[in-house]
Amino acid sequence: MNKQLIYLPLLLASLTSACSTNGISEPVAEAEVASKLAKKMHHTTPEGVISVDIVSDNKRLHLLTVKHQHGNNTFWYQQSDDQGESWSAPVKILNADHLPAKITRGNDAQITAQGSTIVVTWTQYVDQGRFHAGPMLAARSVDAGQTWQYAAAPPDWNGPHGYIDMAADQQAMYAVWLDSRSVNPAIKASQSVHYSRSIDGGLSWEANLTLDAVSCSCCWNTVKADGEGNTYVLYRDKQPSDLSVGVVNADQQWQYLNHVGAFNWQFDGCPHIGGNLDFQKIADKKRLHAVVGTGHPEHLGVHYLYSDDVGKNWSNSVQLGAESAMHADIAAHDDGRVFAVWDQMSASGMSIFIADSADQGMTWSAPRQVSKAGMRASHPRIIKTENGFLSLWTESDGQQQTLTALRL
Repeated sequence: MNKQLIYLPLLLASLTSACSTNGISEPVAEAEVASKLAKKMHHTTPEGVISVDIVSDNKRLHLLTVKHQHGNNTFWYQQSDDQGESWSAPVKILNADHLPAKITRGNDAQITAQGSTIVVTWTQYVDQGRFHAGPMLAARSVDAGQTWQYAAAPPDWNGPHGYIDMAADQQAMYAVWLDSRSVNPAIKASQSVHYSRSIDGGLSWEANLTLDAVSCSCCWNTVKADGEGNTYVLYRDKQPSDLSVGVVNADQQWQYLNHVGAFNWQFDGCPHIGGNLDFQKIADKKRLHAVVGTGHPEHLGVHYLYSDDVGKNWSNSVQLGAESAMHADIAAHDDGRVFAVWDQMSASGMSIFIADSADQGMTWSAPRQVSKAGMRASHPRIIKTENGFLSLWTESDGQQQTLTALRL
């Protein structure tokens, strides 16, 4: 039997119509969009938490959630100074009861932080747009999340944007995303990967760099700052549709590095499957850890790899979980611990599994399910805290989608 035929229904189950092809951008009128969203999204968008992102800055965790209730989207910010054991009271971003947002899990709103300055970004919902996707919007707080204002968004091209990721270090904030400004119509299901940097805390953004003019059109991207002036970008390429990694150096020069796993997956569609990266430093050695998803019939599922030359060459891949594994994240501490988390099918439906390594990814524990039986759980995240790890995911009982957290 063709394994890819088994895998495609799993892909379709995870997909929505989320494939999307400055200065300060204001959204369309909220009242107008709210009424249309209530009609168009009631049967397609779950009630409850529909978007999650989390970052760590100077031992403080910053959490962004988006809640969907009766056609309205509200954005909420919280912070934790005790590794996620407790959280501040939620603050409604922009104090808005509805924000026009084109959001699904895998195309989540994003957050980054530099001290008391915090920036969030998301894709605007546009009723007449293709897949209802519009330009990126941004909001900014300079008082540690107490108050928020609309802000300049990273793109300098005013078309539809999506699949955003952001990062920050002491020098700058960084953003990557997909848009179709340089799309090649001859290549199906393709967009291009773009990047920008802000050196004034998200007040303004530099001219965009096109990192790859031909990429997958609907897989999330990952950007990681190494603390030495370099930002690494992981994205799904085309021809083949394997994940690729490259680096923007301190002089804002882009260098493509390699595929992360040479699976040679040729796929013309939109898999909505990305991957993630994390750095680990032990003595003078820096190891780059990665988890990637693929639908190649001979390599189905989620795979772990590492690189000891910051992305130029990669280890042999280690499969994590079953062939139905899809969306994954990874985090590593400098004491050698590594945790990977992913979703896959179980007896009770889509569930969250986790595995860990105590020796820098050389050997791995057996996978174990951590989500509740009877709940549909997906799109897990994991982040290192001061002494441990924190994993987050959304799970649904068919009526309400909620956020679940696990401290490790």
